[in-house]
Amino acid sequence: MLAVVVTIVCHPDKIGEMIAALEGNASHSRHEPDCLKWEWSQHIEDPTRFAIYELYTDREAFATHKASDHFAAWVEASTPCIREKVAGQYEVKGADIR
Repeated sequence: MLAVVVTIVCHPDKIGEMIAALEGNASHSRHEPDCLKWEWSQHIEDPTRFAIYELYTDREAFATHKASDHFAAWVEASTPCIREKVAGQYEVKGADIR
């Protein structure tokens, strides 16, 4: 499995737009057959900070996600909102089996 972890700091005047972009991406990503989890969070103390956690069956599934029309729409909608962004891909080693 592949985990994708993204942290974003958005411009303070773009929080609403960032949330809309996140919801738009989430609503489509969660229906991809090889996307096992797609969730986003907003920092409790700093509403300009967001985290995205995505889980895919493999790297090919993530590549398919990045090639999708809804990912292109996410990039277009979110880019003006983003002040800082850090993303990483991780091989899942200690999966929760509940």
